[in-house]
Amino acid sequence: MRLTETVSGLAAFPGRGAGTDAERRSARWLASELSANGGEVVVEPFWTRPNWALANAWHVALAIAGSLVSVPSPIAGCATLGLALVFVLADALTGVSPGRRLTRERASQNVIAVAPSAPGASTRLILTANYDAGRSGLAYRDIFRRTSSFLRQAVHGITPGWVGWLVAAILWLLAVAVLRLEGDKGQVIGAIQLPPTVALVLAFAMLLELGTADWSPAAGDNASGVAVAVALARALGAAPPAHLAVELVLTGAGDGGQLGLRRYLRAHRAEQSKADTVVLGVAPCTDGRPRWWRSDGAFLPLRYARPLRQLAERVAGEEPHLAIAPHVARGAAPAFPARRARLPALAIGCLDDRGLAPRSHHRDDTADAVDASALDAAVQFGLLLIDGIDAVVADAQGQPSATPA
Repeated sequence: MRLTETVSGLAAFPGRGAGTDAERRSARWLASELSANGGEVVVEPFWTRPNWALANAWHVALAIAGSLVSVPSPIAGCATLGLALVFVLADALTGVSPGRRLTRERASQNVIAVAPSAPGASTRLILTANYDAGRSGLAYRDIFRRTSSFLRQAVHGITPGWVGWLVAAILWLLAVAVLRLEGDKGQVIGAIQLPPTVALVLAFAMLLELGTADWSPAAGDNASGVAVAVALARALGAAPPAHLAVELVLTGAGDGGQLGLRRYLRAHRAEQSKADTVVLGVAPCTDGRPRWWRSDGAFLPLRYARPLRQLAERVAGEEPHLAIAPHVARGAAPAFPARRARLPALAIGCLDDRGLAPRSHHRDDTADAVDASALDAAVQFGLLLIDGIDAVVADAQGQPSATPA
């Protein structure tokens, strides 16, 4: 299939949110399409609680309660705020928390296809993208996304993600509660307590709205990433790189925290210890020019693997016509769980001049709005990167490299 046909095929499953029947049908469709080309295709189901927005709404509600309780009872306020802080951090770092337990558990699935590889290929290359849809809530309105992007660019990416700001607000309130515990009860301490409390109330409202919002069509975010990942896998299957064994992992429950890839890496941990592994995640490629992710993370920013970032920078210098550039993100791109697992990982995609994926989590994120030239540019960038990875592996082994067609 052409790239746009993959996008249209996934977009034909409306409401394919994590754990929905539409997501399961789209997974079966992907498995069928991949099987048509031959090769081994496996669908791995798993249970998860994917509603991250509603889970964090519970945690924020607990923090708001702690702020209010700290006025008459600083000890109870400190304890409540401390619990809220622990729960937020646990959810951000592990995807498991009391707030998650208060949301519905659902079945999702990963679609895995192993491409033909050259004899002696020693390094696993995992191509990954999530195929599920995210919700179209107020938090994703352009005014908020553009403001966030502007601030990141203004401070050169030296900023935490939304979970980091949430943690900062709770720590602020915790410090105020400690001051109240020491006997400070004047109007000044109340004024200091007001801003983070108001911020948490607004965050609670937005998280609650997002956790119950309708699903986006998600043609661009991230059916376009799936289309690019599938195209890369097919190209590498037709002309296998000399030193890379390619595996395509299309994940469910990816929106928000990439839970599908987390489960895949956990389930296949033994395979990762037996051979070198490189993970290339494909983010939205709706429109704009190719980008590689320099850093990512909804809590504290983590940089992607230095050798892969350097390789991407070299490709950008050698191919100026593609206008490839770095991007600083504060979310969870498809490769981020691999980065957290300390695997060599990098995320790529296509973004506009503001560093945004156009129409992401919007109701107009439809298949007809996806730019075919952006998809083609992303595939070209991906193949050049993989060619470079194959050459690096060959150099490490003291063998000649081969360029994939």
